[in-house]
Amino acid sequence: MSVNKKKLICILTAIIGLAVFILELFVFQKPDGFWGLIICLASVYLMIGGVIGYCKYSGNFGGTLGNLLEILFWLP
Repeated sequence: MSVNKKKLICILTAIIGLAVFILELFVFQKPDGFWGLIICLASVYLMIGGVIGYCKYSGNFGGTLGNLLEILFWLP
């Protein structure tokens, strides 16, 4: 599989995760109970996994993910 197809799959995964998350919060309005939690966690996992995968296959974002994680978890 070519790199462009892998990038497209990662972008689609992130978009699907975002769409499910938005539908759950604004259309269904209350993600209650066990299944609401599972759907919410799965959609967040898809979004993060899609972004990480895109950064992995894209040459422009080679060190960006590592730098972002370093900034987010920086402790003085």
